[in-house]
Amino acid sequence: MTPNGTRELRLFDNTKVSAFKRCPRYYLYRHVKDWAPEGKSTALIFGSSWHAAMDVIWTYLKTTKREELAQMAFSALLAVWMKEGMPAPADIDYELEKELSPRTPMQALEMIVAYIDARQRTAGDFDIVAIESPFAVPLDPNDDTLFYIGKIDKIVKRRGKVLGIEHKTTTAYKKNGPFRAAFTDSFSPNSQVDGYLYALHMMFPNEVGGIWVDAALVHKQEEGFMFIPIERQMQHLDNWLWEVRFWISEIERHASLAIESADAPYLKAFPKNTNSCWDFGASCPYLNLCKMWPNPIGYDLPPGYVKSHWNPLEHIKGLDGLGKAEQ
Repeated sequence: MTPNGTRELRLFDNTKVSAFKRCPRYYLYRHVKDWAPEGKSTALIFGSSWHAAMDVIWTYLKTTKREELAQMAFSALLAVWMKEGMPAPADIDYELEKELSPRTPMQALEMIVAYIDARQRTAGDFDIVAIESPFAVPLDPNDDTLFYIGKIDKIVKRRGKVLGIEHKTTTAYKKNGPFRAAFTDSFSPNSQVDGYLYALHMMFPNEVGGIWVDAALVHKQEEGFMFIPIERQMQHLDNWLWEVRFWISEIERHASLAIESADAPYLKAFPKNTNSCWDFGASCPYLNLCKMWPNPIGYDLPPGYVKSHWNPLEHIKGLDGLGKAEQ
Protein backbone atom coordinates (compact mmCIF):
# COMPACT_ATOMS: atom_id res chain seq x y z
CA MET A 1 0.00 0.00 0.00
CA THR A 2 1.31 3.44 -0.89
CA PRO A 3 0.77 6.59 1.25
CA ASN A 4 -1.97 7.90 -1.08
CA GLY A 5 -4.06 4.75 -0.72
CA THR A 6 -3.09 2.95 -3.92
CA ARG A 7 -1.63 -0.52 -4.19
CA GLU A 8 1.52 -1.30 -6.12
CA LEU A 9 0.84 -3.35 -9.22
CA ARG A 10 2.92 -6.49 -9.62
CA LEU A 11 4.16 -6.37 -13.20
CA PHE A 12 5.94 -9.34 -14.70
CA ASP A 13 7.25 -9.91 -18.20
CA ASN A 14 8.93 -12.79 -19.98
CA THR A 15 12.38 -11.39 -19.20
CA LYS A 16 11.90 -11.55 -15.44
CA VAL A 17 10.07 -14.86 -15.30
CA SER A 18 12.54 -16.52 -17.67
CA ALA A 19 15.45 -15.22 -15.61
CA PHE A 20 14.11 -16.97 -12.52
CA LYS A 21 13.44 -20.17 -14.43
CA ARG A 22 16.97 -20.05 -15.84
CA CYS A 23 18.49 -19.76 -12.37
CA PRO A 24 17.01 -18.23 -9.20
CA ARG A 25 20.44 -16.92 -8.15
CA TYR A 26 20.78 -15.26 -11.57
CA TYR A 27 17.41 -13.60 -10.89
CA LEU A 28 18.65 -12.37 -7.52
CA TYR A 29 21.66 -10.65 -9.05
CA ARG A 30 19.83 -9.21 -12.05
CA HIS A 31 16.37 -8.34 -10.70
CA VAL A 32 16.73 -7.99 -6.93
CA LYS A 33 20.19 -6.45 -6.64
CA ASP A 34 19.80 -4.85 -10.10
CA TRP A 35 23.33 -5.73 -11.19
CA ALA A 36 23.98 -6.06 -14.91
CA PRO A 37 27.28 -6.88 -16.62
CA GLU A 38 28.89 -3.90 -18.32
CA GLY A 39 28.32 -3.68 -22.07
CA LYS A 40 25.96 -5.53 -24.40
CA SER A 41 26.65 -8.43 -26.71
CA THR A 42 26.97 -7.83 -30.44
CA ALA A 43 24.17 -10.35 -31.01
CA LEU A 44 21.76 -8.39 -28.80
CA ILE A 45 22.65 -5.05 -30.41
CA PHE A 46 22.33 -6.49 -33.92
CA GLY A 47 18.93 -7.96 -33.02
CA SER A 48 17.67 -4.62 -31.71
CA SER A 49 18.98 -2.88 -34.83
CA TRP A 50 17.24 -5.41 -37.07
CA HIS A 51 13.98 -4.77 -35.23
CA ALA A 52 14.27 -1.06 -36.06
CA ALA A 53 14.70 -1.90 -39.74
CA MET A 54 11.67 -4.20 -39.57
CA ASP A 55 9.49 -1.42 -38.16
CA VAL A 56 10.28 0.71 -41.21
CA ILE A 57 9.84 -2.10 -43.74
CA TRP A 58 6.52 -3.33 -42.39
CA THR A 59 5.18 0.22 -42.16
CA TYR A 60 6.08 1.26 -45.72
CA LEU A 61 6.36 -2.03 -47.63
CA LYS A 62 3.20 -1.45 -49.68
CA THR A 63 3.79 2.21 -50.47
CA THR A 64 7.54 2.69 -51.02
CA LYS A 65 9.87 1.63 -53.81
CA ARG A 66 12.46 -1.03 -53.08
CA GLU A 67 15.59 1.16 -53.19
CA GLU A 68 14.11 3.94 -51.10
CA LEU A 69 12.67 1.51 -48.57
CA ALA A 70 16.01 -0.28 -48.22
CA GLN A 71 17.77 3.01 -47.51
CA MET A 72 15.14 4.05 -44.97
CA ALA A 73 15.38 0.71 -43.19
CA PHE A 74 19.19 0.77 -43.21
CA SER A 75 19.20 4.28 -41.72
CA ALA A 76 16.93 3.10 -38.91
CA LEU A 77 19.17 0.10 -38.29
CA LEU A 78 22.31 2.24 -38.19
CA ALA A 79 20.72 4.68 -35.76
CA VAL A 80 20.22 1.93 -33.18
CA TRP A 81 23.56 0.26 -33.96
CA MET A 82 25.55 3.44 -33.39
CA LYS A 83 23.45 4.59 -30.41
CA GLU A 84 24.61 1.41 -28.67
CA GLY A 85 28.23 2.44 -29.23
CA MET A 86 28.94 0.25 -32.23
CA PRO A 87 31.19 1.58 -35.04
CA ALA A 88 29.92 3.26 -38.19
CA PRO A 89 30.45 1.24 -41.39
CA ALA A 90 33.28 3.54 -42.49
CA ASP A 91 35.13 2.82 -39.22
CA ILE A 92 35.06 -0.96 -39.55
CA ASP A 93 38.45 -2.15 -40.80
CA TYR A 94 39.41 -5.67 -41.86
CA GLU A 95 40.25 -6.88 -38.36
CA LEU A 96 37.08 -5.47 -36.81
CA GLU A 97 35.05 -6.93 -39.67
CA LYS A 98 36.39 -10.39 -38.80
CA GLU A 99 35.64 -9.84 -35.12
CA LEU A 100 32.04 -8.75 -35.67
CA SER A 101 31.21 -11.01 -38.62
CA PRO A 102 28.59 -11.91 -39.62
CA ARG A 103 26.75 -9.29 -37.53
CA THR A 104 27.94 -6.19 -39.38
CA PRO A 105 26.07 -3.22 -40.87
CA MET A 106 26.96 -4.12 -44.45
CA GLN A 107 25.76 -7.67 -43.94
CA ALA A 108 22.56 -6.19 -42.54
CA LEU A 109 22.13 -4.04 -45.66
CA GLU A 110 22.32 -7.11 -47.89
CA MET A 111 19.80 -8.82 -45.64
CA ILE A 112 17.46 -5.83 -45.80
CA VAL A 113 17.42 -5.80 -49.60
CA ALA A 114 16.82 -9.55 -49.78
CA TYR A 115 14.16 -9.35 -47.07
CA ILE A 116 12.25 -6.65 -48.96
CA ASP A 117 12.33 -8.78 -52.11
CA ALA A 118 11.01 -11.77 -50.17
CA ARG A 119 8.26 -9.90 -48.33
CA GLN A 120 7.00 -7.79 -51.24
CA ARG A 121 5.72 -10.96 -52.89
CA THR A 122 3.30 -11.53 -49.99
CA ALA A 123 2.76 -7.94 -48.78
CA GLY A 124 -0.84 -7.96 -49.96
CA ASP A 125 -1.67 -10.81 -47.58
CA PHE A 126 -1.12 -8.68 -44.48
CA ASP A 127 -2.96 -5.65 -43.12
CA ILE A 128 -1.11 -3.84 -40.33
CA VAL A 129 -3.02 -3.45 -37.07
CA ALA A 130 -0.17 -2.21 -34.87
CA ILE A 131 3.61 -1.78 -34.89
CA GLU A 132 5.42 -2.48 -31.61
CA SER A 133 2.17 -3.09 -29.75
CA PRO A 134 2.40 -3.02 -25.92
CA PHE A 135 0.04 -5.06 -23.78
CA ALA A 136 -0.84 -5.52 -20.13
CA VAL A 137 -3.17 -8.41 -19.39
CA PRO A 138 -4.41 -9.70 -16.03
CA LEU A 139 -3.10 -13.05 -14.82
CA ASP A 140 -5.62 -13.77 -12.07
CA PRO A 141 -9.33 -12.81 -12.00
CA ASN A 142 -9.13 -12.77 -8.19
CA ASP A 143 -6.08 -10.48 -8.03
CA ASP A 144 -6.36 -7.08 -9.70
CA THR A 145 -2.72 -6.18 -8.95
CA LEU A 146 -1.06 -8.94 -11.00
CA PHE A 147 -0.33 -8.26 -14.68
CA TYR A 148 1.71 -9.82 -17.46
CA ILE A 149 3.12 -7.19 -19.77
CA GLY A 150 5.09 -7.19 -22.98
CA LYS A 151 5.35 -5.89 -26.51
CA ILE A 152 4.45 -7.75 -29.70
CA ASP A 153 6.58 -6.69 -32.66
CA LYS A 154 3.69 -6.52 -35.12
CA ILE A 155 -0.02 -7.27 -35.02
CA VAL A 156 -1.53 -7.94 -38.43
CA LYS A 157 -4.65 -9.36 -40.02
CA ARG A 158 -4.41 -12.10 -42.62
CA ARG A 159 -7.43 -13.80 -44.14
CA GLY A 160 -9.68 -12.62 -41.34
CA LYS A 161 -7.39 -13.76 -38.54
CA VAL A 162 -5.25 -11.71 -36.16
CA LEU A 163 -1.58 -12.70 -36.08
CA GLY A 164 1.31 -11.59 -33.93
CA ILE A 165 4.62 -11.24 -35.80
CA GLU A 166 7.86 -11.69 -33.85
CA HIS A 167 11.18 -10.92 -35.56
CA LYS A 168 14.13 -13.16 -34.69
CA THR A 169 17.66 -13.29 -36.11
CA THR A 170 20.01 -16.23 -35.88
CA THR A 171 23.35 -17.48 -37.15
CA ALA A 172 22.10 -21.09 -36.87
CA TYR A 173 22.70 -21.93 -40.52
CA LYS A 174 22.00 -25.36 -41.96
CA LYS A 175 23.15 -26.41 -45.39
CA ASN A 176 20.08 -26.77 -47.61
CA GLY A 177 18.16 -25.42 -44.62
CA PRO A 178 18.48 -22.54 -44.19
CA PHE A 179 17.85 -22.88 -40.43
CA ARG A 180 18.93 -25.59 -38.04
CA ALA A 181 16.12 -27.59 -36.49
CA ALA A 182 17.34 -26.59 -33.02
CA PHE A 183 16.40 -23.00 -33.89
CA THR A 184 13.04 -23.57 -35.59
CA ASP A 185 11.95 -26.09 -32.96
CA SER A 186 12.83 -23.74 -30.09
CA PHE A 187 9.57 -21.80 -30.49
CA SER A 188 7.31 -24.69 -29.60
CA PRO A 189 6.90 -24.81 -26.69
CA ASN A 190 8.27 -21.38 -25.83
CA SER A 191 7.22 -19.27 -22.85
CA GLN A 192 7.54 -15.96 -24.70
CA VAL A 193 5.45 -17.14 -27.65
CA ASP A 194 2.85 -18.72 -25.36
CA GLY A 195 2.61 -15.54 -23.29
CA TYR A 196 2.11 -13.43 -26.40
CA LEU A 197 -0.56 -15.82 -27.63
CA TYR A 198 -2.32 -15.54 -24.27
CA ALA A 199 -2.22 -11.75 -24.56
CA LEU A 200 -3.52 -11.79 -28.13
CA HIS A 201 -6.46 -13.99 -27.16
CA MET A 202 -7.27 -11.55 -24.36
CA MET A 203 -7.12 -8.58 -26.74
CA PHE A 204 -8.83 -10.19 -29.77
CA PRO A 205 -11.19 -12.94 -28.53
CA ASN A 206 -12.11 -15.52 -31.17
CA GLU A 207 -9.99 -13.79 -33.85
CA VAL A 208 -6.46 -15.07 -33.22
CA GLY A 209 -4.69 -17.20 -35.80
CA GLY A 210 -1.39 -17.54 -33.94
CA ILE A 211 2.07 -16.06 -33.61
CA TRP A 212 4.30 -16.12 -36.68
CA VAL A 213 8.00 -16.01 -35.94
CA ASP A 214 9.67 -14.01 -38.72
CA ALA A 215 13.10 -15.63 -38.82
CA ALA A 216 16.09 -14.07 -40.57
CA LEU A 217 19.42 -15.82 -41.11
CA VAL A 218 22.60 -13.83 -40.44
CA HIS A 219 25.28 -15.43 -42.62
CA LYS A 220 28.12 -14.20 -44.81
CA GLN A 221 27.24 -16.33 -47.83
CA GLU A 222 23.63 -17.43 -47.49
CA GLU A 223 20.30 -15.63 -47.17
CA GLY A 224 17.29 -17.11 -45.47
CA PHE A 225 13.90 -15.88 -44.28
CA MET A 226 11.06 -17.98 -42.97
CA PHE A 227 7.73 -17.57 -41.23
CA ILE A 228 7.34 -20.14 -38.45
CA PRO A 229 3.61 -20.30 -37.54
CA ILE A 230 2.83 -21.15 -33.92
CA GLU A 231 -0.65 -21.78 -32.53
CA ARG A 232 -1.84 -23.39 -29.31
CA GLN A 233 -5.02 -25.01 -28.14
CA MET A 234 -6.63 -23.13 -25.27
CA GLN A 235 -5.71 -25.96 -22.90
CA HIS A 236 -2.03 -25.26 -23.63
CA LEU A 237 -2.51 -21.57 -22.87
CA ASP A 238 -4.34 -22.45 -19.65
CA ASN A 239 -1.32 -24.57 -18.77
CA TRP A 240 1.00 -21.62 -19.53
CA LEU A 241 -1.14 -19.41 -17.29
CA TRP A 242 -0.90 -21.87 -14.40
CA GLU A 243 2.85 -22.18 -14.88
CA VAL A 244 3.54 -18.45 -15.03
CA ARG A 245 1.51 -17.86 -11.88
CA PHE A 246 3.46 -20.68 -10.21
CA TRP A 247 6.80 -19.13 -11.13
CA ILE A 248 5.69 -15.69 -9.97
CA SER A 249 4.60 -17.12 -6.62
CA GLU A 250 8.05 -18.73 -6.31
CA ILE A 251 9.77 -15.43 -7.13
CA GLU A 252 7.79 -13.63 -4.43
CA ARG A 253 8.30 -16.44 -1.92
CA HIS A 254 12.06 -16.39 -2.39
CA ALA A 255 12.12 -12.61 -2.09
CA SER A 256 10.63 -13.00 1.40
CA LEU A 257 13.04 -15.82 2.28
CA ALA A 258 16.01 -13.67 1.22
CA ILE A 259 15.01 -10.97 3.70
CA GLU A 260 14.79 -13.52 6.49
CA SER A 261 18.26 -14.96 5.80
CA ALA A 262 20.08 -11.72 4.98
CA ASP A 263 22.55 -12.21 7.88
CA ALA A 264 22.92 -15.98 7.55
CA PRO A 265 26.27 -17.55 6.55
CA TYR A 266 24.66 -18.76 3.34
CA LEU A 267 21.54 -17.59 1.54
CA LYS A 268 18.54 -19.83 2.09
CA ALA A 269 16.75 -18.43 -0.93
CA PHE A 270 17.22 -18.09 -4.68
CA PRO A 271 19.20 -21.36 -5.06
CA LYS A 272 21.78 -21.72 -7.79
CA ASN A 273 20.90 -23.81 -10.84
CA THR A 274 24.39 -25.04 -11.67
CA ASN A 275 23.17 -26.55 -14.94
CA SER A 276 22.91 -22.97 -16.22
CA CYS A 277 26.43 -21.84 -15.31
CA TRP A 278 27.47 -22.53 -18.91
CA ASP A 279 25.36 -22.11 -22.03
CA PHE A 280 26.73 -23.06 -25.45
CA GLY A 281 30.27 -22.57 -24.21
CA ALA A 282 29.62 -19.16 -22.63
CA SER A 283 29.63 -18.68 -18.86
CA CYS A 284 26.90 -17.02 -16.86
CA PRO A 285 27.82 -13.35 -16.21
CA TYR A 286 27.45 -13.98 -12.46
CA LEU A 287 29.49 -17.19 -12.29
CA ASN A 288 32.43 -15.66 -10.41
CA LEU A 289 30.11 -13.99 -7.91
CA CYS A 290 28.51 -17.33 -7.10
CA LYS A 291 31.96 -18.77 -6.52
CA MET A 292 32.88 -15.97 -4.12
CA TRP A 293 29.77 -15.47 -1.98
CA PRO A 294 27.61 -18.12 -0.30
CA ASN A 295 25.35 -15.22 0.70
CA PRO A 296 25.59 -12.18 -1.62
CA ILE A 297 23.10 -10.09 0.35
CA GLY A 298 24.80 -6.97 1.69
CA TYR A 299 27.66 -6.86 -0.78
CA ASP A 300 28.21 -3.73 -2.84
CA LEU A 301 28.34 -3.50 -6.62
CA PRO A 302 31.52 -5.29 -7.78
CA PRO A 303 33.80 -4.14 -10.62
CA GLY A 304 32.59 -5.12 -14.09
CA TYR A 305 28.92 -4.52 -13.28
CA VAL A 306 26.57 -1.55 -13.41
CA LYS A 307 23.42 -0.75 -11.46
CA SER A 308 20.56 -1.22 -13.91
CA HIS A 309 17.01 -1.70 -12.69
CA TRP A 310 14.82 -3.68 -15.09
CA ASN A 311 11.44 -1.97 -15.11
CA PRO A 312 9.30 -3.62 -17.78
CA LEU A 313 7.35 -0.39 -18.28
CA GLU A 314 10.50 1.46 -19.33
CA HIS A 315 10.97 -0.97 -22.20
CA ILE A 316 7.38 -0.78 -23.42
CA LYS A 317 6.17 2.52 -24.83
CA GLY A 318 2.45 3.11 -24.53
CA LEU A 319 1.85 1.75 -21.02
CA ASP A 320 3.14 4.75 -19.12
CA GLY A 321 -0.09 5.15 -17.16
CA LEU A 322 0.09 1.66 -15.70
CA GLY A 323 1.67 1.41 -12.29
CA LYS A 324 -0.73 1.53 -9.35
CA ALA A 325 -4.13 0.09 -8.55
CA GLU A 326 -6.80 1.99 -6.64
CA GLN A 327 -7.67 0.70 -3.20
